[in-house]
Amino acid sequence: MTPSSRFRAGPAWRGLFVALAVLYGWGISAPAWAQASVPWTPSAAARIALQRLVDDAGLELTVTQWPLPRRAVVQALDRLPLELEPALEVARARVRRELAQAAASALTLRLRGPQDELVGFGDDATPGHSLAVRSASFDRDGIAFQLGARLDASGGARGNASLHFDDSAVALERAGVQVQAWSHRSWWGPGWQDSLVLGQNAPALSGVGLQRASASRSSSPWLAWLGPWNLEMFVAQSEDVSVPANPFFVGQRLTFHPFQSLEIGLTRTAQWGGRGRPQSLHNFVNLLTGTGVNADTQAQQGHDPGNEMAGYDLRARCPSGVACAGYLQLIGEDRAGVWPSRYLGLYGVELWSGDGRHHLVAEYAETGCRAPVGRLQLRDCAYRNYAYPQGYTQGGRWLGAGIGPDSRVLSLRWRDTVLDAAATLNVGRIGSRIGRFAPSSSDAPDGGRLLGVSLQRGFAWGAATLTPEIAWQRLATPGGTRSDLRAGATLQMGLDAAFDSAAGSLGRSLEFGGDGGAGWRQVLLPVGLVLGATLLDRPIDDHLRGRSDRPAARALTAGGDAVPVVGVGLAALSWALQRGSVQGDVAQAALRAGASALVAAEAGKFAIDRARPTDERGAADFGQVPRRESSFPSVHSAVAWAVLTPYAKHYDAPWLYGLAALTGAGRVAGREHWLSDTVAGAALGYALGAEFYRRSGAGGDPGVRLWISPRAVTFQMRY
Repeated sequence: MTPSSRFRAGPAWRGLFVALAVLYGWGISAPAWAQASVPWTPSAAARIALQRLVDDAGLELTVTQWPLPRRAVVQALDRLPLELEPALEVARARVRRELAQAAASALTLRLRGPQDELVGFGDDATPGHSLAVRSASFDRDGIAFQLGARLDASGGARGNASLHFDDSAVALERAGVQVQAWSHRSWWGPGWQDSLVLGQNAPALSGVGLQRASASRSSSPWLAWLGPWNLEMFVAQSEDVSVPANPFFVGQRLTFHPFQSLEIGLTRTAQWGGRGRPQSLHNFVNLLTGTGVNADTQAQQGHDPGNEMAGYDLRARCPSGVACAGYLQLIGEDRAGVWPSRYLGLYGVELWSGDGRHHLVAEYAETGCRAPVGRLQLRDCAYRNYAYPQGYTQGGRWLGAGIGPDSRVLSLRWRDTVLDAAATLNVGRIGSRIGRFAPSSSDAPDGGRLLGVSLQRGFAWGAATLTPEIAWQRLATPGGTRSDLRAGATLQMGLDAAFDSAAGSLGRSLEFGGDGGAGWRQVLLPVGLVLGATLLDRPIDDHLRGRSDRPAARALTAGGDAVPVVGVGLAALSWALQRGSVQGDVAQAALRAGASALVAAEAGKFAIDRARPTDERGAADFGQVPRRESSFPSVHSAVAWAVLTPYAKHYDAPWLYGLAALTGAGRVAGREHWLSDTVAGAALGYALGAEFYRRSGAGGDPGVRLWISPRAVTFQMRY
């Protein structure tokens, strides 16, 4: 896009979000039962069931914004009447069953070809084989937690194996608002085949943000008119975006239900920062308020805060009880006055049978900035601009519609919710490349006329579900006609017994003399810190690139590296001279913890095999043949924290933690490790140090205390 074709959030548009944010914080009047829970996205069949409950049973929930907090859905179901019509009762039971499955641990194995195919809501677009594991979710005392990991055999933009933390989340609830860190896909919009702004075509984003903990009608008179509603705001780190490198992705969405038959969504997203782009707090505030965007001159472009898109969508139920609904989504790449313009457009109609078993969708999407329908197509308008030519991508794939920019596709979808079977027909024209980023649609060697068909069917197999799939598509390009056939199967099964056993052992080992809840709180904090640190890996390394050889950085690295060595040496000397005493027990605990941290960290390195910053392969590069010196977690950091933690606890000397932190700071400053490597090492070392100290029996009154203040150093010993 040219600079003048970029969206500018005018005063009215950005003022709407500012006003809503103020009301959000001032008048939310959260129900007493609001609690933290991990994000949840239903399957296609469960989303169909939820929409029927909204349309016909008055369920107080939004259904065009996913994920929602899991507990928000549970509590909305609990508020329905005890007795419903048989078809609606079946729908409620299906959603409850899937919610229970989502709260349990699971393993998902997907085997299929590497070809790109168009997929819709509830499908996984990433081609090739993958293995994913998810723990059970835990929520108590205002904190919710879940861990997940996914290994894609060829899921990276470079084609190598990549590890992601899909379905991991930590959420804290206060006053009806969740503060959360997560790694997941989102679906923003009423469509079934595509979402123009955030869909399921790309790998999961990892981000932090705020979201309303409930979707119910607010008791505040300021917000009651919205009906059931939800608001989410987040900042995420993009992966495998090189021009500019490693930008952030910012999202804001308000979804509300002023009438039972009408749901409205307002969306605003932006790419911000990246190597060579402004990344100051002032610049970020300008992005949020829409100040300085839509630059027209070179001088203005230097202060342009980001690449924005904004728009609206709605879903309306047909009147007179007819089993159908219509929807549309318009996302603007430019502005006219204070409103978005040059829209990408999506239009659809959905119908369902009286018993809810069959669901039919006809959906038309166009991504050539042609909306309303029939306007002149503007090439290279959608998803890209002068500052972010790679555009709205994550892992080399489009974050919005899988059809890519400059495309027009009609999709017909059918689903049988009883047989768990689905079929899709896609017809239209692809302007760039299906699924993945292409340099320019003007050159579009992969674009052309499309005809595609896909089929899938799920089979229950004990506690597991096996879903075979087959997809065929023909693309007539300027260089000739190409046909692709992709077959595969997905196996999903619960892992409750194994995870419950592991969770119980971990919880007991981390209780430190407290109850199980205290143990889990001590698990949640380090996990949340590691997830949060991953968002800072690339920005910090970008800042340090070219500075790691400076004298200050070298001194910090050398000093930090010396901490674990000196700590182990002094602990060994103390144990040799004071064996049998309390001081000797503390020294022995420190040595055991240090040795255990060394072994555990090295095992983690071998299993995870993460690229170091100096490899210049990015923070998300895992697994390489031949193997290299892995980065995650930091052994130096783990050993430093393990050795110093028993002393810090016994002698009531928290300043020793600061000394241990110097080790991590030095490893980051020297570009030997990513920030999250050192945070993970610190968490591992602290946990081992605290546990070995607890087992040493030296946890009584230490008798010796050391305080350091700006004016004095105080040493006290009790005889």
